[in-house]
Amino acid sequence: MTDILLLAIVTYSAIITVGYWINKHLRMPWMFTVVLLGFALSALGLFQGVMKGDIFLFLSKMGMLFFLFTIGLDLEFEKIKQLGWHIVIGDILLTLTEGLVLGSLFFFVFPQFVSHSFSIALIAGIAFGTVGEVILLAILEEFGIASTKFGQLALGIGVFDDIFEIGALAIIVALPSIINYTGASVFASALPIVLTLLGIFIATFLLSKLGKVLEKPIEKIPDDSFVFPFSMFLVMFSFLYFSSLGNENLGVVAAIFSGIAIQGLFFPKKLVQQYKKSIYFVGNMFLGPYFFLSLGSKISFDSLLTYPLFILAIILISLTVRVVLSYLLFNKILGKKPAAILGVGLCAKFSTSVVSENLLVTFGLITAPLYSAIMASFILMKPIIIGVFSRGIASIKNQIT
Repeated sequence: MTDILLLAIVTYSAIITVGYWINKHLRMPWMFTVVLLGFALSALGLFQGVMKGDIFLFLSKMGMLFFLFTIGLDLEFEKIKQLGWHIVIGDILLTLTEGLVLGSLFFFVFPQFVSHSFSIALIAGIAFGTVGEVILLAILEEFGIASTKFGQLALGIGVFDDIFEIGALAIIVALPSIINYTGASVFASALPIVLTLLGIFIATFLLSKLGKVLEKPIEKIPDDSFVFPFSMFLVMFSFLYFSSLGNENLGVVAAIFSGIAIQGLFFPKKLVQQYKKSIYFVGNMFLGPYFFLSLGSKISFDSLLTYPLFILAIILISLTVRVVLSYLLFNKILGKKPAAILGVGLCAKFSTSVVSENLLVTFGLITAPLYSAIMASFILMKPIIIGVFSRGIASIKNQIT
């Protein structure tokens, strides 16, 4: 117990020192500091017993589930419904093309990294290709262009990307149960997962209807009542429990949908906003560091030294595909230079994509070298994207409408 408390002290100290510096000067989220710390501790052989212990594994898993839960709380389906077809089609083409090119690299050059399966290679590529709109929003707001056509296009693609993320997670948790089966056995193995996913969708829908029925009784409860935060946790843990009956790994999907069920469906929006900060404190500040430590601890130092060109290839492919496709898709809407700069911004990643890659390596579907290369690419791309995107916007700010 004392060792994990010491690990917590080391982690929080790193966040408020190194993490603060990185956030201030490189504008990178504090999570990157924790991932790098986990990698450093693993490479140096420190706290290895702690990070393999039951307490740490439980905290890291809860950190992952709360991370996904907060994503569900922020997922705005009303905005997704309002997105134009150019955003929807553009995002589909961007994500699938990047995923296909990266998947081909993984499968044809390093088939041993993806269990000699093109399906796994493709899923790993698509998961890498999803956009993290939080970084985009911060930069767009800094330049005051979040509400412009350029800003809304960037954020719209980031929002719609959440659909890909949920789909990728659902497929990934199903893969270990069906990958070794053929014919009727695949159907028999997949049926509990499909039924559980269907149950999650139905439960979310029913809660939306129940919220309308209970709207007036709920309004009579004082806004500061303890009933609301405990009810939110009741919904979350109910989703997690009942989904685990179908498949223990479906909690990652259930966590997102429990957040969706709560925000704007079952509870009044003002109450969701009121308690969001408390939930984020528990999920991101308390439990989150353990999850990000676990991500870093799985990065192989030897793999990074052995495959530096592989990491470079992932970064170059991602940047090239996004910039070229963005230019081709949006130059008539935004102009040539703004369309290319948008492509750079759409390379911002590190959202649920890290959860997807983490699950793939945890399930043994991809190997440590591929996982390490992907995580290194995430980390190395972030300051490049932030720097180039910010300077690019500054150079075209007067052209943006």
